[in-house]
Amino acid sequence: MRERKKLICKNCKKEFYPLGGYLKQQYCSKKCFYTDKKVSPKKGKKYPHLQRARIGKCLVCGVEFRAVGDYTGRDGVKREQKYCSKKCWSIRGVKLLNYICKNCGKIFYTKDKRCHGYCSRKCSHEHMVGERSGQWKDGLSLERERARYSNKLTVWRKKVYKRDNYTCQECGVKGKIHAHHIKSWAEYPILRFNISNGITLCEKCHGHIHGKNFSNRRNKKCKECGAKIKGTGKTGMCRSCSIKVSWTVREDFTGKKAVKL
Repeated sequence: MRERKKLICKNCKKEFYPLGGYLKQQYCSKKCFYTDKKVSPKKGKKYPHLQRARIGKCLVCGVEFRAVGDYTGRDGVKREQKYCSKKCWSIRGVKLLNYICKNCGKIFYTKDKRCHGYCSRKCSHEHMVGERSGQWKDGLSLERERARYSNKLTVWRKKVYKRDNYTCQECGVKGKIHAHHIKSWAEYPILRFNISNGITLCEKCHGHIHGKNFSNRRNKKCKECGAKIKGTGKTGMCRSCSIKVSWTVREDFTGKKAVKL
């Protein structure tokens, strides 16, 4: 078996194996070849003296560009490129409105009169965070949620029930009862776990105070099969039942098409 012969690079003097067994190879890589010959590779370089295309000015944005799209037709008429890009070509003849982006301060143009002042969706998401958000309250929503699911609230609720003998203090009903905060949970954080700030109410009386129907919290069942579901949604059914009801006939080997109700 023949052994592979090593060669010495003419530039860096390192040993290397020639590609394909070509023993006349003098350099280990292209980098060494260009360094030794003092010749720069052409890739990535521009040569303005070799660019013969006309320099035009875009009719929409006014930017100078190389009109490589110029051509002469078969009828001998010369046709010139007027727009720098397809984007400028698509908005030709439309009156553009200029805005300054609220986030990055960049000047941008658009034909939409309902523009909210952002150059892109990314800038709108970055800017509408925290106090600038439309749903901003006080920045303490996470703290309130953690307190709502803590063990302190469970203990407070049991003490309120025991003090009121598990009876609604409005109508005297026993059974489906709730522990209601007399002073608001969000507005009075100091009184959240104070027993004197709680009162036992039934489901109906508690819903009347808040203007809600708390009985819907328990009735999360599919109206077709009666299975428990997380949310009723628009249909009030589980996923499998909603699919069965929405499509009555499936496409089969006979070529029948599915009919939607």
